Amino acid sequence: MNKTLNTIFRIGYHGPYILMITAILMILYETRNHIPTLVAPTLVAPTLVAPTLVAPTLVAPLLFISAVGNKILFVIAWNFMNYWLNGVLKRLIKQPRPKKMIKINRQDVVSSRGYGMPSGHAQIAANNLVFLALLFRNETVTALGTLQTLLTIYQRYAFRMHSAAQLLAGTALGTASGYGLYKAYRHTFAPRSSDTPNRS
Repeated sequence: MNKTLNTIFRIGYHGPYILMITAILMILYETRNHIPTLVAPTLVAPTLVAPTLVAPTLVAPLLFISAVGNKILFVIAWNFMNYWLNGVLKRLIKQPRPKKMIKINRQDVVSSRGYGMPSGHAQIAANNLVFLALLFRNETVTALGTLQTLLTIYQRYAFRMHSAAQLLAGTALGTASGYGLYKAYRHTFAPRSSDTPNRS
């Protein structure tokens, strides 16, 4: 296998992580207009700072970091839940992987010893793709995310780490999970009515 093709397949292997990081970057990008401005405190004397302005100056950025951090941790925790759920399902179903697997790295050597139904790569990649598509509704991001997901699925199939049925099951579970993540995220981080300006 030439280096270019090997690199492409490695990108496919890391698809779930790439898509999760993309979701995190999109969350940061979405909140860019809400970054608080650090207001220079008023000097009441040549060496004294007005104490009443110190707290707001420090609190606003900390509240922003906390709010964005909670969103990012929510997405990461949901992905870890998917990883855990996938492991539980594999141990319950106990369907072996295809024969003559091609291991792309050391982690695949470890994974090859376990069960294959459903595909964890397909599940987590589809989860993040659906979340990205529904939450941000950015055609470019959705298109690139779809290509990444398809590359991930193809890599797992071409290297015989999963059967078509295992990949299909993982994709279906991931799609449902991604929709659940979208709904839970919107519900958890929906703007409160008290935050909405009164236009009356």
